Amino acid sequence: MRRIYVVFQDRNWTARPWVIEDEAIEATADSFRITFTARGTVDASPFAWTGDITGGADGTIRYAMRGTTTAPFLRNRLGLCVLHPMVDFAGRPCTITSPAGQRHLTVFPQAISPHQPFLDIASMEFPVTEESTARLEFSGDIFESEDHRNWTDASYKTYCTPISLPFPVTVAPGDVIEQSVTMTLDGTAPPSQAPSELVTITVAEDAAPLPEIGTQLTDTPWTDAEIEAIRALGLGHLMVTINAGEPNSEQQLREAALLASHLDTRLRVRLRDAAPNDYARLHDAGREIAPLVDSWMVLRSDEKVTSRASLDAARFELGPDLPWATGTDLYFTELNREPADTSDLSWLTFSMNPQVHAFDDRTIMQNTATQEVVAEAAAALAGHARLAVGPITLRPRFNPNSTDPEADVSNDALPSSVDARQRGWQAAAWTALSLRGLAMAGSVAAATFFEALGWRGLRERDVGAPDPDTFGSSPGEKFPVYRLLAGLADQTEVLATFSDQPEVADALVTRGPEGARAWLINLAADSRQVQLTGIIEATVELPAQSITAIDLQGSAE
Repeated sequence: MRRIYVVFQDRNWTARPWVIEDEAIEATADSFRITFTARGTVDASPFAWTGDITGGADGTIRYAMRGTTTAPFLRNRLGLCVLHPMVDFAGRPCTITSPAGQRHLTVFPQAISPHQPFLDIASMEFPVTEESTARLEFSGDIFESEDHRNWTDASYKTYCTPISLPFPVTVAPGDVIEQSVTMTLDGTAPPSQAPSELVTITVAEDAAPLPEIGTQLTDTPWTDAEIEAIRALGLGHLMVTINAGEPNSEQQLREAALLASHLDTRLRVRLRDAAPNDYARLHDAGREIAPLVDSWMVLRSDEKVTSRASLDAARFELGPDLPWATGTDLYFTELNREPADTSDLSWLTFSMNPQVHAFDDRTIMQNTATQEVVAEAAAALAGHARLAVGPITLRPRFNPNSTDPEADVSNDALPSSVDARQRGWQAAAWTALSLRGLAMAGSVAAATFFEALGWRGLRERDVGAPDPDTFGSSPGEKFPVYRLLAGLADQTEVLATFSDQPEVADALVTRGPEGARAWLINLAADSRQVQLTGIIEATVELPAQSITAIDLQGSAE
């Protein structure tokens, strides 16, 4: 198991945090017990529950929760979840036992499963080693599993309340939510070993092309200083989304093309919610800017994946000879469930962020490991089309599952699409490992990261953030992710790297005409020594929670 936790997802499927109180931890040489009280936030503020987590001398671990509410509220999901690690679990045998006692032998999916691989779960068993088997027993609800890799989570998830049941459901005073998960081990577990203080990162000879890196257009107009700052990054493209039904959409297209020419980039155009006569109106502007555009895409709010009919309506008016894209403005899961028709098209695309389900630092960094797997799966759906991933953001840009947008408020003082970590080392570290994963898949031609400017971007706007007290940036501030992309401007390849403690330290190593460069990431709360080995040899002391760039001129030739 990777994690056991209690989740509340409201009527919009937004996960809300708990406030933990009265935590007590008792530990002995061969056992532990953790007890605490938690209370809800936002819609679940009337709900309170107690947690009791125990570990016994025989290896049994049990997580139990019990909660009640003082006032009614709506929930889509409320209760225990278990995350199973992605690494080494794909293809692993698993025996599912239903509440009626029926046993079914299956496997954790090798390919990313578009739908729930395991249903109607009372318990599950799977081998841990040749000598041992783990057993998970669930109580208090019916559980099922989904392949979290669809959303780039590095796990499979077993959760309570089948998705096939109606939702939302009212939790009323007098209702008791009481559940538990118990893990036992049959056989001998491998001996535990204390991790080394020295983290070893092996740099292999395998190399893959660095995808073309671009960013999204931030609201115009831009100042001369903003234009020069982004132009200096040497990016490959600027992505613009045009609401095609707006009367000034032609002007927006021309302004985007002019800005792209000032930045010395190509343009990737996405046309949203257009009617057929809107495409006719955009014909002249579209043909004028066509030499600058690498990709045209149609998006519709009523389609999760662009239909061929919607795409052909645009092609008829703007020209079938343009480099057209299809795909989704949502997540890979939508393509996996509804593969797009890519015949005679140039691009297949989907968006990505690491916080669809959880938002803690550890989960965000873990989820970079999944991006290579997802990119490989997407390539299998692309046919002859090239693969472009984007927009790539730190937080979701919007909630595609919202049923009551007015109630879908942010979990903190910033808008729900803005993450305070955007201006810190975490965004740069996440982006470095994201690029490594996308590159090593060998299938991603282009990747669009963040917005160019502002608190969702690479650099703060010259006028500063809308809420500088909460976000903390200064006018014109270059974020660490800006410096990362600046350092990648002369790099062409990504080298394969393997950390023996990836949740402590990891790396992106690239190569260009002048030599190699490494971005070393320390996720630990204290300084760590990292040893690079393989085709590059170096030992570096890394500050706590940091990303450090080092030049390796003449190395990795």
